[in-house]
Amino acid sequence: MVEPKHIASKDNRRIKELKKLQLKKYRKKQGLFLIDGAHLVEEAIRHDQEVQTLIALEDYDYSAYAAAGMEVITVTPAVMKHLSSLETPPGIMAAVSYRKPSSEGRRVLLLDGIQDPGNLGTLLRTADAFGFQRVILSPDTVDAFSDKVLRSAQGSTFHIDITVADAAQSAREFDGTVLGTSLEGAASLEQLDFPEGPVMIVLGNEGRGVSEEVLSCVDMKMKIDMPGGSESLNVAIAGGIIMHHFKA
Repeated sequence: MVEPKHIASKDNRRIKELKKLQLKKYRKKQGLFLIDGAHLVEEAIRHDQEVQTLIALEDYDYSAYAAAGMEVITVTPAVMKHLSSLETPPGIMAAVSYRKPSSEGRRVLLLDGIQDPGNLGTLLRTADAFGFQRVILSPDTVDAFSDKVLRSAQGSTFHIDITVADAAQSAREFDGTVLGTSLEGAASLEQLDFPEGPVMIVLGNEGRGVSEEVLSCVDMKMKIDMPGGSESLNVAIAGGIIMHHFKA
C-alpha cells in the first residue's frame, strides 16, 4: 500500500481536483466519479471496480479497503464535509473508474430520457434484482454516476453493464423482442405471450413517456392495467412491475 497522504485544507490542489468530480463534465473528462460510504466502497472493491483514490477521515481504519498501489488520502472532518455530498459525511469515500461487468445481454433495459436521479437509481437496482444485466441510457438521461443516482442504486451500479447510446438505434439493432411502454395502441402486460429469446424493455421520460421515434422501433407496445383511480404510475414502479414479469 502507498503511504497515505494527510490533507487538512480544502484549498489543497488534490482536494480541488476531487471536488470537481461532483460535476458531470469533469466526471466524463477524467473517467472518474466519487462514492460515499463504506457500503459503496465495499461494493466497488468486491465487483472489481478500479478504485483509484481512497479518502478517509484521519482516525478511520481503512485497512480493509486499501490495496497495493492505491492512492490513500486521510483528511480532516472539514475536508471530508467539503468533498461529500451527504448532510452527514461518512468516514470513507473513494474516486472510482467504472469497469463494465460482462453480461449476456438476454435481458436489457433501455431508458429513454429519464430525468429524476432517484428514478434512475431505483431502476438500476431493480434491473439488477431481476436479472436485467445490461442497461442502456439515452444521452439525455440523467448521469448514472451522479451522487444521487449512485446512492439510490445502492451498489447495483457495479453489478450491471451500463451504456450510453442512442435509444432508437439501440432498439432497432437489438437481436430479440423489444417491448415499449405506451398508453395508446398497447396490449396489457398480462395479455402478452412471454417472448422466447432475448428481451428488451423500453421505459420513457417521466412526463412524455417513450418518444415516438423510439416507439416506432419496438416490436410490441404494452401497458399495465390499473383498476384503481390513478391515471399513471411512477416510472420506477412501472419498471419494477414489468421487469419482474419478464425477469431472467
